[in-house]
Parts: sequence; structure tokens; C-alpha cells
Amino acid sequence: MKIFYIARDSGLENTGASMVVRRNLSGLKELVGSDNVVEYRLPKVNLKNVVYSLIRCGSYGITAKEERKIIDAVRQVSPDFIFIESSSYGSLVKKMSKLGYRTMCFAHNLDTKLYKQEISSRNPLFSIPKYFLTWINEKKTTKYSDTIICLNVRDSNDFGKMFGRYADMILPITFPMRNVCNEESRNYATVKPYYLFVGSDFFPNVEGIKWFVNNVAGHVDVDIHVVGGCCNNSVLKKLSLPENVSFLGYVDDLDREYYGASGVIAPIFKGSGMKTKTIEAMSYGKSIFGTNEAFAGIECDYTKIGGLCNTADEFIECINKSNKGVFNDYTYRLFKDEYSDIKFLNMLRTFILHKE
Repeated sequence: MKIFYIARDSGLENTGASMVVRRNLSGLKELVGSDNVVEYRLPKVNLKNVVYSLIRCGSYGITAKEERKIIDAVRQVSPDFIFIESSSYGSLVKKMSKLGYRTMCFAHNLDTKLYKQEISSRNPLFSIPKYFLTWINEKKTTKYSDTIICLNVRDSNDFGKMFGRYADMILPITFPMRNVCNEESRNYATVKPYYLFVGSDFFPNVEGIKWFVNNVAGHVDVDIHVVGGCCNNSVLKKLSLPENVSFLGYVDDLDREYYGASGVIAPIFKGSGMKTKTIEAMSYGKSIFGTNEAFAGIECDYTKIGGLCNTADEFIECINKSNKGVFNDYTYRLFKDEYSDIKFLNMLRTFILHKE
């Protein structure tokens, strides 16, 4: 089986989406062999290309010239199917369908929903055109793609309600197994417990941690460590931080931050898809305190995993009542059984073999 694989070039980015992209590519190569997966990397999105896409109602951030290059490359390979890491390249999907090629689109989010939420958070002069362009493309994707993969049932239902097409497969976010145990985590424990937030400079992360700092942080009996690109956001830099909050930015050893944490917070109120930060925290065996959005796509007992918190009072109560242990056996067992890469590979193998 020959697969033509299309993804945006994420360079050395370590965002949630880029982690899933790397996992998908690695999984495909493991299933059919590296020689049978032909990669095509799209250049990073820039404003000029998005404007051109909007003018011609083309694939999001892809020029007409780039689309022709992709089509030429596909013709040289004659793949069994094309795996596309986005639902926002509908114009390209339509052209591939008209040429007789089978496409499999991995929807990391319902982007139309995500960009609609972004309108209220960023400059609407840019966000509104992005929203309409994404809507046009996702409508084409749902019409012309042979297979649509979503991260969870919620996204599948959202696609169904908006475009009349539900996912053909659900493939949740997963992570590699880590050799962690209660004993190893204890070696990293600090004198004063701290809870961890990890997030990129993405509007749901920025809004979420800003809300947490302003409404929760000063009322809990633990330190709060904030790690990642969100610390460089201009809005967050202007915040007046309580004494127990530290913005650490990018750290040299993220493992150490996770292992030493008594819990992970996920005050995320907007978004689509799943939250990589939640599955990542599970892979370290951490108690997690998050919103409905943070737990989207995860079936669990909230009282055992940490706590479901959608208000400031709920976060304060759950964190202050927690046992502050650095290892949650329930969380790690759930991750191992349902959200490890082993599970992902088995699901993908079954699906692709069935497609043959």
C-alpha cells in the first residue's frame, strides 16, 4: 500500500497539533513501511497566502501554484490514498476527488467552530475572513473526502450538525508509554506542592490561564507553575501575579516539571478537538483539575482523575481538598488502557486494513 501524506511544516514546534501530526506520520510508517509513505510538506501559513486563498476560495493558506505542485507529485506516486492532516484544505480534497484519488482527512478540530470563537478574542478584521474561508473548505472536505477522522464524538457530531457528515472513525489523542511509577515521581517532589499548567501562545490557553490567575490562584494552598509559549503573550505579561504563581516560559526539562507536580490544571473554556495537555498529563500519572472543555473526548471518573471544575469556586475547592500526591494511579491506568500510542496503532491498523 502506498500513501501520499500531506501536512503543514511545523518545524521544531511542540504544540498539541504538531505532536499529533508526528504521531500520525509515525503510525502510518510503522503500519505500511517508511518507503511506502511519501511526505509532502506545505510551507508555513502566512497572511499573504491566506488572503489569496480567500480571494479564490481555495484551500486555507495554500496557493494555486502549491496546489498544482501537489497534484503533480500525487500523479507521480499514484498512491492508494492521500492522508491529509487538516479538514481546512477542502478545495484540494475536491480536486483530488475529481481526479479519482481517495482521500483521508484527519480533523484536528472543527476549525470553523474554533475560528468563530476566535472572533471575540482577536482582531475580527482577520478572524472573520478566516472563519468564512474555513467554513467553505470544511464544507468541501465533508462533501468530497472518502474518509474523515475526528478526535472525539463531540467533533463528529459538530461536523454532522454543521455540514451533514459525521466522522468515519474516531482516533483520540494518544501519547507514548512512559516508564513512570509512584516511586519515580516522588524523587522529584518539592517541599511545597505545586500545580502545573502547560500551554502554547494560543487564545484558549491565554484566556484560560489569565482567568485562573485572576480568580483562583490567590485562593489555593499550592504554588502554580506556568510553562510554555503562553508565558510570552503580551496580555499575560501585564498581569499582576499572586506570590504563588510563577511564569517559567520554556523550560529545559519538561519531564522534571511534570514529575514534580502534585497536579495539573486545565482551565480551558474554548476550543474544539481534544486537549493534548490533558492526555500528556495522564501519561505522567498526574491528577488533573479541568473544565468540560479540557476533558472533551475523555471518559473518566472525575472524582478519581482529579476534579471537574468549571467555576472559580469549584477549582478552589477541588485543589484545596486534593491530597497533593505526585502520582495518581487511576489516571495512569486510564491512560495506559485507552490513550497510549499502542491503542492508536491498533485502531489505525484495523481501520486501514478494512479500507483495503
